Amino acid sequence: MNFSENISNKLTEVITNELNYSEDKKEVVAYAIENALLFVLGSFLIMLLGYAFNAFMSAVIAAFFGGLLRRVSGGAHFDTPLKCLIFGSIIYSFIGVLAKELVYYDLANKYILIFILLISFFIVAFLAPVDSKAKPIYSSSFKVKLKTLSMILVTSSLIIVSFTNNTLLNVSAVLGVAYQSLTLQPIFNRKGGE
Repeated sequence: MNFSENISNKLTEVITNELNYSEDKKEVVAYAIENALLFVLGSFLIMLLGYAFNAFMSAVIAAFFGGLLRRVSGGAHFDTPLKCLIFGSIIYSFIGVLAKELVYYDLANKYILIFILLISFFIVAFLAPVDSKAKPIYSSSFKVKLKTLSMILVTSSLIIVSFTNNTLLNVSAVLGVAYQSLTLQPIFNRKGGE
């Protein structure tokens, strides 16, 4: 049992003890608490690292765009949520620093950003959603919905980048989406591996 699961189970017992919930309802509550804890911890870690590396806003923007896409596209997984959270926080902080440097040295070209998003769109169109052994997707209609939502999110990012003149926002968003689309590649999603 991992750290976040342990905490969520204890909180579930405290919350549901008086409510006389069935085991199924307790499991749903525990799952929701664990996801909320991981979201808060991950957000805090990204903000902390982004602040430490003087790239707070760009790290948060990249994590927002990449995280939204991840919710519907799936992607590479570690064997525990905590490992995934730590790795993701470090990567998004690094992306924030990279975005800030690209803007600072005026290396951000809107046409290149749009091109990167088009590549991300095709990756998502062909590979999303990517499930894992821990969270398999059985329903083909649900897979179609997730793929469609993934494509809509990349298209929305493309529209934002096309019509927004905030270079830091554009670069951060594109790098967040590009990173997430790369995690869909089969090399990062071998069955049974990390």
